[in-house]
Amino acid sequence: MNSSDRRAVALSGVDLADAHELLVRSCEDCACPPSGGTAARALPALPAGPLVRARELVECRVDDEFVALFNPDGNGGVVIVNREGRALLDHFSAPAELAETATGAAAEAAVLRLFAQDILHPAGTAPSPRFEESTELTAWLHVTNKCNLKCPYCYVRKSDDAMTRDVARDSVDALVRSATKHGFRSLRLKYAGGEASLNAAVLLDLHHYAQERCDAAGLTLSAVLLSNGVAIGKDLAAALKDHSIRIMISLDGIGEAHDAQRPTLGGKASSALVLRTIGRLLETGLSPHISITITSRNVDAVAPVVRFALERDLTFSFNFFRDNECSAGFADLQYEEQAMLTGLDAAFAVIEENLPRWSVLGSVLDRGQLLAPRRRSCGVGDDYVVIDQRGGIAKCHMEIGDTVGDVRTTDPVLAIRDGSRGIRNLLVEDKQGCRDCTWRHWCSGGCAAATFRATGRFDVRSPNCTIYRTIYPKAVRLEGLRLLRHAAR
Repeated sequence: MNSSDRRAVALSGVDLADAHELLVRSCEDCACPPSGGTAARALPALPAGPLVRARELVECRVDDEFVALFNPDGNGGVVIVNREGRALLDHFSAPAELAETATGAAAEAAVLRLFAQDILHPAGTAPSPRFEESTELTAWLHVTNKCNLKCPYCYVRKSDDAMTRDVARDSVDALVRSATKHGFRSLRLKYAGGEASLNAAVLLDLHHYAQERCDAAGLTLSAVLLSNGVAIGKDLAAALKDHSIRIMISLDGIGEAHDAQRPTLGGKASSALVLRTIGRLLETGLSPHISITITSRNVDAVAPVVRFALERDLTFSFNFFRDNECSAGFADLQYEEQAMLTGLDAAFAVIEENLPRWSVLGSVLDRGQLLAPRRRSCGVGDDYVVIDQRGGIAKCHMEIGDTVGDVRTTDPVLAIRDGSRGIRNLLVEDKQGCRDCTWRHWCSGGCAAATFRATGRFDVRSPNCTIYRTIYPKAVRLEGLRLLRHAAR
């Protein structure tokens, strides 16, 4: 952008065509954040009276000319300003009227964007986060316990046990009844395992039945297949496209970096098979989401996966390794804090070189995101249900063996909202070390299961807190660069 005309310039997401569709909401392979707060926002009208700059404003230098701004006490979204825009902001260090600071269409447009993203607010009325009620029920359906890989970080004790057609339909019936009863407007299904594609016939029958039941109940249905990408043939790829089922593929590296932590049952390499599947999906017209699990084994090999995805215009997400009972024998999986930060810096550098049109604010921060404020780190205990291959209901897929009911006898939403049993996904205000943190409404204290595993407590901040606090400003900077590259101007 050329700022030689010395106009105040401020750009935000509204300056991107199809801005809402370019927001990637967290990872596909975990409990999604609560669904409230993701609707597209239009520019509001400027209020009458004086405005003032937000008190806890985060400023991230993009280059010699531009600064990215984010208000952690607001409702999400980044604004990037040039020097003149930054100088205009300084005029509002104390309450001031627009007419007292600058005039003209450019200045008014800049102030409007700053106001819309809570960088400015009416004097005497500080912005506060809007925690919208969730409208989408998400369900993890464990369609098989069988897998063709032997990943050391997996939390599932594998067997040949698989979901039957009857259990699948009973599960759908229970979910639709429960979603309707509790006021949800949409149902999101995650077909998982094990390797869900190994039970493809039941999976496709399940989805067809779910569509019929949702249509009859007035619910919107969406679905995603979570796969290791080893054995998805052309017929299944075509069926996924025909049924509008999205697909997530796990890819932890290119070549040896992937094979080091995702070998086949026989100990052989799987990366070539996964890359072949991704190529096949792209030829079919499907763009898979790439899930990257980061351990000490691949922490220095994440950047090449990011480059691979961006070169193919594929979305991706970072998932930090979470210790569990099944992985306890692999001590080399636990990453060091500085190694993680170094690996993420390398990945962020690749993103900067290949800036996508879509925002990374919801996908590169592990379980955190900067799209909408939230009080819990995920939907566990609120709008996320796990159903195992036998119809057992669990709160979290990482605790799938700790069932709290059965789909044939229990209301799934009531079961997972029972705070007296199982994992406790506390409000961020109830976690020590989080209450006064700048980023508390964006990471919400981190994954409850991982924190409990590391500390034996649910009411403390994540052991990854320093990592999160370090990379959040870097993500703000990347978003500023994206706006600078792709926004209409």
